Amino acid sequence: MENIIFGKIRVQLLSDEIVRIEYARRGKFCDENTFFAPNRTEFKGQVNYTLENGVLCFGEYELYLPENSRSLTGVRLEKNGKTVYRYKRLKNSGELPELHKTPEVFALSDTPRIIVPNGGYSKNRDGQYRVEENVQDVYLFLCERDAKKLRALYVSLTGAPEFVRLATLGSWNSKYYAYTEKEAKQVILDFEKNGVPLDNIVIDTDWRSCEHGWGYDINTKLFPNMKRFLDFAHAHNVEVMFNDHPEPQNGLNVFRTKEIAYRERNLQSLMQKGLDTWWYDRNWMTSLISPSKEIAHETLGLYLFSDITKHFYQKQAGNNEIYRRPVVMGNAVHIANGNYAGISDSASHRYSIQWTGDIGSDLSVLGKEVESLIKAGNNEIVYINADCGGHWGNPQKEEFIRWMQFGTLSPVFRPHCNNIVERTREPWVFDEETLDIVREYNKLRYRLLPLIYKSAHEAYECGTPIFRSLGWNYPTDKRAAKCTTAYMLGDDILIRPVSEEPYPKPEAKHYAKPVKATYYNGMKLEGEPIATGKYEKLDMMLDQASPEKNVPMYNFSARFETEIRFDKDVELIIATDDGSTVYLDGKKVIEDESLHSLVLSSLGVIEGGKSHKLVVEYFQAGGEACCVLFYNDKLDNSNSTDADEVKIYLPKGRWLDVFDGRIYQGGKTVSKQYGLREMPLFVRLGAILPLAYSAQTTKDQSWARLVLDYYPDKGASDSGYLYEDDGDTTAYKLGHYRKTPYSACYNESANAFVVNIGKAEGSFEGERCVDAREYMLKCHVPSGAEIACVSVNGRSVDFEVNARNRAAFPISTEKASPDARTVTCSFESKTDESVEIVIELK
Repeated sequence: MENIIFGKIRVQLLSDEIVRIEYARRGKFCDENTFFAPNRTEFKGQVNYTLENGVLCFGEYELYLPENSRSLTGVRLEKNGKTVYRYKRLKNSGELPELHKTPEVFALSDTPRIIVPNGGYSKNRDGQYRVEENVQDVYLFLCERDAKKLRALYVSLTGAPEFVRLATLGSWNSKYYAYTEKEAKQVILDFEKNGVPLDNIVIDTDWRSCEHGWGYDINTKLFPNMKRFLDFAHAHNVEVMFNDHPEPQNGLNVFRTKEIAYRERNLQSLMQKGLDTWWYDRNWMTSLISPSKEIAHETLGLYLFSDITKHFYQKQAGNNEIYRRPVVMGNAVHIANGNYAGISDSASHRYSIQWTGDIGSDLSVLGKEVESLIKAGNNEIVYINADCGGHWGNPQKEEFIRWMQFGTLSPVFRPHCNNIVERTREPWVFDEETLDIVREYNKLRYRLLPLIYKSAHEAYECGTPIFRSLGWNYPTDKRAAKCTTAYMLGDDILIRPVSEEPYPKPEAKHYAKPVKATYYNGMKLEGEPIATGKYEKLDMMLDQASPEKNVPMYNFSARFETEIRFDKDVELIIATDDGSTVYLDGKKVIEDESLHSLVLSSLGVIEGGKSHKLVVEYFQAGGEACCVLFYNDKLDNSNSTDADEVKIYLPKGRWLDVFDGRIYQGGKTVSKQYGLREMPLFVRLGAILPLAYSAQTTKDQSWARLVLDYYPDKGASDSGYLYEDDGDTTAYKLGHYRKTPYSACYNESANAFVVNIGKAEGSFEGERCVDAREYMLKCHVPSGAEIACVSVNGRSVDFEVNARNRAAFPISTEKASPDARTVTCSFESKTDESVEIVIELK
């Protein structure tokens, strides 16, 4: 790494594409890795440069450094004579530019700068944490308007997303419920009895004895012998997660020694009994204390839970390099109960599972979760997940099925609810049809695990999201780049969950009068006002922030007064966290005095063409504060011919609807009605998908048998690889993994489709590393085509022609398919040998 000092400015050329510019703090430069830039010292490359008269030249760039400067003000970067960056003060942020708006240069600020001691978050660390506010320390990513390149550079410096255990990508069961040991065991048995896969179970806050949901003493009334329950779960190959609402110790911030020792001791004591995963769930009324107002306690909580977990597994393994992967779950920072407000820092993406908070259950909320999945993935929060089915609310049968379809085809499939819903989120609480459908989608997820797991490793390697936006694969397609309703798994599977559009917010033109706000101390609108405000819209969304000067973050109330007007009849909807009393045209329409996370409530339909007086008496207790007005203008679809049709944008290529076999030419929007068993699920023609056989758990699933699900097309080809490792430890970081390449194409001269499986590259230890593999090639026969023969490595083999079965489930390891006739053949191959399969056409 090149170090160039010019007065009080230091430039470090970490590589040809990453530049650090730092102003000396108190006459000194910082040489340590930091919390936001943990990988800086790993850059060892040499970059050619010249420095003359304050102009640093390297490659196509000229960096202008001001002489005798007292700050970085005046620093600018030019590329071939054009200014591509000019220094300005920035807060650290993890919100990257939209894919189609990627700049020539992206700047990341390392402030506040946190120096992490050797040993990390442990009482045995070497040294103290140092927090340096208001430093001028900037990294420039020279990404040349390439969105993928920006993200690869970003994670190379700020840290890769954690690569989770294979079991983490299996199915979950979660609910806020006071399980007894017997009840928790029965849940596991019920999944087995109903043939629904399950890899993880969540025991929410009632595992502990404290009535406030804090502390670490086990509730022995519910779990007389917690180790016995954990052993039972593990005997059934199910991992266990505990929810923790941590409270700070004696007002200490998270970097104080007593706080570190307390958290480490207690978290690891439960892991010693066999607990697999911690859920760090920020508290409503209290929270861990950040040493800097610029860093959210949610991020620091993810950090400390992950580090403590890592250290436990290192001690357990007696090895600081190869140990069990530290999986934790926490709140996605600044996605407040389903409302995406932007990723606030460049560290939180490193920590594994992140969920979007307590959400409702209607299909408009599902639509917002799809948007959040896409946005979060583009910002490297690759394990984003929802309370699938809704923390709140009572989804009807179709709504529940649509949620489960989405969940099984998302990064982490975790159905969840609270303890006051009419039905929990297990599919058998509905009816047999629901159970059958949800079980099919669960099994589909397990069949797709080779693709999902490979994508998770790619996220670790280079920042590619597991489930990614259409714009990721089709960067020059403007409609794909802007699509927020559909996404992809890998390069070949397009998913469009059946949902409703999120409710829009009224625009400024819909407000006949500005919103007048009056704030009070306490939650009762009592006493003298402490502040006032005037706003263009009723759109208050706060996380650890105050709405106005002199108003506390928590324990305040407000009266919002305005008039609203639409040209046509609309339904008004208010979202609040916590409660509110609402008056519309002088009539009380809502009275909610309870404490809760974000809840949407209908205020009724207002008449178009006239102004309506709206008064909202709102109170905020703790946690996030939200008071946002929405509206619904789709009041009557009875005369619409496409009321139940789902619209899907398909990018360039030819796309197969896997349920009905219809083929669409891409580059346009199509629409269709989907039955309960179906959803918009498309495979790009030319694709070949490695499928595993479904199993009750990932530990029961062997990849010694795979199906190559091939969708041939004369105008398209495909290539990829099967990624394998031990599924559980960090040995992959030392290169202990295996990649088996595969490809498929049409050979015009031979009039044949050709599938190639290459020799496995690499190796790893454990029972998952097999020496030979059984394959079934399943070729979906194009319309009008006939198969003459099939050969494997030049030798003809028997093949079977299977009639189209419209009742079959798609993307399956069964021989028949709902979209077309199939040709299947089976063969065995050693993993260190290559295979060529030729499917000749008549």
